[in-house]
Amino acid sequence: METTERQHYWLPVPDRTGFKWHRHAFRGKYWDGRASDTSVCGKSCAMAKPSELDWFQAPTCPDCTELLIAEQSDTGSTEQPRTASPEQSDTGSAEGEQ
Repeated sequence: METTERQHYWLPVPDRTGFKWHRHAFRGKYWDGRASDTSVCGKSCAMAKPSELDWFQAPTCPDCTELLIAEQSDTGSTEQPRTASPEQSDTGSAEGEQ
């Protein structure tokens, strides 16, 4: 069973040119100084300490936002829907029918 890390943090990161920044979400409680990581949306990002201006100007990644919203809405239903197991025979009739 795969568990998804529910804690995340946001960090403005530069694109490959270094001129354009976006605020992406990353798994964990906080940025620990690592040089790179993969964002929630699956983008490989170079990481550096952002300035206050970077925080202000960097738009939030819509893909990270949508994925986190979807995960949060699934929080209440962590169990898979119940289906008939191989041990249970499916008679094809509803309970109570004869």
